[in-house]
Amino acid sequence: MRNIQATSVFRWFQEVWNKGNRNSIDELLSHDVIAHGLGPTGQTNGIEEFKKFYDDFRNQLRDVHVVVEDVVSQDDMETAFCSVTAVDIASGKQVNFTGICMAKIKDGKIIEAWNQYDFLKMYQQIGYTLAIQ
Repeated sequence: MRNIQATSVFRWFQEVWNKGNRNSIDELLSHDVIAHGLGPTGQTNGIEEFKKFYDDFRNQLRDVHVVVEDVVSQDDMETAFCSVTAVDIASGKQVNFTGICMAKIKDGKIIEAWNQYDFLKMYQQIGYTLAIQ
């Protein structure tokens, strides 16, 4: 039987997102990490830029909880399918959405990650709508 709890991505979601341990970012990400699919430009470059994304996200949502449903690992790559719940601070509404994170691991740290989360679903649950022109 596979042990997804032994993977780097499981530890990432557990420590950084579920426990809210910001200090674990330094332990689990490489200094020059590239995270695709996050931030206002769709990519964060380096650990400090990721921390800005993290802080902004945590300032908008509380009680963030990520369930790592499954992990597929091969060589230096790990891919996690996740279910996320949180509460929007401004509205008090609970949101839930899913996503996938694929991470390249070197020396126990994430050096590059590709993220595809259903943020549209999250924002629609808060009350945002698409403007069709």
